[in-house]
Amino acid sequence: MTLIELMMSIMVFTIAMAGIMGGFVSVGQKTRLDKDRVAASNLAARELEIVRNQFNASSTGPLTVAADLDVTNGYPLPGGTVGSSLVVDSVPYTVFRRAQWLPAGTGQSPCDGGSSVTYPTLAVNVRVSWPYMGQVKPVEANTLLTPPKGVLATGTSFVAVKVVSASGKGQEDVPVVLSGTGGTFNGTTAEDGCATIAVSSAGTYTASLNNSGWVDFYGAATPSKTVTASSSSISRLTFNYDKAGSLQLSLTTQTGYALPTGLRSITLSNTGLQPTGTQVRDLGATATTGSVTIPTLWPFTDGYSLWAGSCTQSDPAVAGGSRATSVVVPVGDTATTTTRLAPVQVNVTTSTGSAITNATVTATPVTTTSCVASENPLTLGVTNSSGQLLTSLPAGTWTLKVTGRTAVGSWPNTPNLLPTAAPVTVAVSAA
Repeated sequence: MTLIELMMSIMVFTIAMAGIMGGFVSVGQKTRLDKDRVAASNLAARELEIVRNQFNASSTGPLTVAADLDVTNGYPLPGGTVGSSLVVDSVPYTVFRRAQWLPAGTGQSPCDGGSSVTYPTLAVNVRVSWPYMGQVKPVEANTLLTPPKGVLATGTSFVAVKVVSASGKGQEDVPVVLSGTGGTFNGTTAEDGCATIAVSSAGTYTASLNNSGWVDFYGAATPSKTVTASSSSISRLTFNYDKAGSLQLSLTTQTGYALPTGLRSITLSNTGLQPTGTQVRDLGATATTGSVTIPTLWPFTDGYSLWAGSCTQSDPAVAGGSRATSVVVPVGDTATTTTRLAPVQVNVTTSTGSAITNATVTATPVTTTSCVASENPLTLGVTNSSGQLLTSLPAGTWTLKVTGRTAVGSWPNTPNLLPTAAPVTVAVSAA
């Protein structure tokens, strides 16, 4: 019994000590974190004070600070180097500073509101971070600096570029390049998605974005827009820009029927694809395998409706049916969907009714609006030993022909096809 009591006492003591030690560790971590935050706050205040001194040191100070829009570890501690972490009590800190012109307007930011400009201020934001922060946010400090009268040229122009995500919110930290009459200028979007760039002279400028893996509405990875900067005013541009999504697409038709060997395109539909609301994508040779990937897609929140083929008549809604349910492409991710073609049986014979084998059958759209060259005509495939070809077609009405032969009478048309319809049979007589 004495041994058992001893063992129980040791167990109770161990549990108690574990709790006490856990408390000590927790208190130690909190104390260390508080110490780190104090050091980070001091570094943020130091950064702002240095910027204020530089800003007010001379008539060129405001322009110097404004020219360095984004700076990381720009003012090292004694013994350190520019760009390297600032080490305090063996903890490496990263001090990031962003400067942004704030010409006055009627909106919440320079990207909103009217075009008038009063004497602008320079907003300076400093963020300090360090390793092992856990859930703690970086320490931030902000200030507004107003240049003395006469420092900025009275004819200074501003271009405010706003970058909006697929969800409609501003995109932060997107680099913007502005080039044109007065040279090349750089900016970075702030938390509200707005980058305000001061240019030395009025004129025409081109704003461009280039974030790897990002696209605009139309799948362009490096979109650009032109703007005219006027003296003493704010000119504005808006980009829709976000991480690209993609679609894993399966092309199908009824069992036993093949996909047309010449199919190379798919049409995407969304009202955001101005001006027509549609976009044709070239699928390449992989379309004949039935499984293709459509990359670099803008992640519209209401998704894409799509159908096989490029011609306007291939739109199921135009052909008298209805489009498939839209599929939503997630931001920076891949969605899967299926697109169906209408099954068609083609029987190719001579005028006497003999089967024509190994005959290449093509289909020409009756209405050629918007058709790409590779689908006018569209190659369907080759007949078998019975002169038969089990194939499929996009929606609409098509004229069937045999390559290298002439029609007996006239080449026949298919009925008006819909992807969901039952198979149809078309007889082709050729000489």
